[in-house]
Order: sequence, then structure tokens, then C-alpha cells
Amino acid sequence: MNITLDTYIISDTHFGQDSITKKERMRNLIANNLGYKNHFDLIVDNWNKEVSQKDGILHLGDVYFKDGLSYLKKLNGKKMLIIGNNDINKLDKLEKMNFEMKNKVILKIPQKEKIREKIKQKYGKIQEKIYLNGIIIDIGGERILFSHFPVFNRKPNDKFCAIRDVLDDYFRFSDCSLNIHGHTHSKETNNPFCINVSVEQTMLSPIKLKKILKNYRRSL
Repeated sequence: MNITLDTYIISDTHFGQDSITKKERMRNLIANNLGYKNHFDLIVDNWNKEVSQKDGILHLGDVYFKDGLSYLKKLNGKKMLIIGNNDINKLDKLEKMNFEMKNKVILKIPQKEKIREKIKQKYGKIQEKIYLNGIIIDIGGERILFSHFPVFNRKPNDKFCAIRDVLDDYFRFSDCSLNIHGHTHSKETNNPFCINVSVEQTMLSPIKLKKILKNYRRSL
């Protein structure tokens, strides 16, 4: 699947994780206001209302938990996944659900070999590389890093800190202008170059990349 301005973006659906509403109460508030008892049903309906079977949709990680597979079977579109920290042990099942998965940092930009060499010189052998995922691409007048984790934002004792340092340098060495990410749910990074597309930020709905960029420029 190629990423275009018409590609839909979504993150952190957490299908099947009922406990998510204890931290993210906004999910139930949105769903209840629209007459839904289950916010996962609303995400599915919003997804399929926007996304046809022919459309591409990029998921930025943390797709499902426990019994959430039943929701995945209902989803339209050509699905690509940038693997999040909660997807690692579910890759076989996600592949069976027709998710095209990206489990490394993919550079679709000039001088990619020079950038990789700088990363190699600085970090050598990267531990827990399975968590280091993203796509860097030039599109819509921006150089965008799509990733699960946001760059330059984490708690002091974040257990993925080492991997996220590498992701920060991919952003820096590639001269990216934007990071479109998930992971932080309703919390913002306060970095102006970071755009959070966790479902809490998008009214539990996927959103087209061109609309994300339009909203970003309008906010400047």
C-alpha cells in the first residue's frame, strides 16, 4: 500500500480492551452522546463510513486486545500497520486479518543510506529493535515520520526510552518537519511538529492525511 494524501490515518483503537475507558473516559462520552453503548462499535461504524474496501488506511499501532479480533473482521480497506508496543505478540493474527505490517523504520527519502549509516555509527547494534518502527516520506510539502511513539516526548523512566532515542535521531537526521503519531491517547506532547492521531483526538474516527495537514496548517 502506498501512502497518499487520500490515505486514512488512525491509531490506538485498542479493540477489546474494556479497561481503556477508565483512563480515557472521552471514549464513552462520545459513544453515549451518539447513542452507542459500546465505543468499539462506534469506531467500527466510523471506520466503515469513511473507508471503502478500495481505500488505504494506515494504523499507527495498538490495534486490539483480548477478544478484539471480532471487531477487526468487520473493518473495510487496505490496511497497513506500523507496529505499536502492544502489537508485538499478535503479529500472526494481525497478518491473518490482512494487515500489511511495518516492523522497522522505512525511509522513502533521498540519502537514506547516509542516514542509516549515521544511526549505525551512533548506536551500533540496537537492542529490542522490534519496537523501532516507522515510515519517513515526503508528501504534501512535508517530510513526515509516521510512528507509534511520538518523538522528543516521554516520561523519565519510559521502558522504551532506548528505542525512542533512536527514533528521535531518525527524525532529526532525516530533517523531518512533522511526526504523525499515536501512543499518547488524549495527552498532547506540546511539540508543534507532533500531530497526535490517537482515536481520542479524532472523535473515534479515521481521518484523511490531507485533512490532517490542512488542520495543522490552519493552527499555525
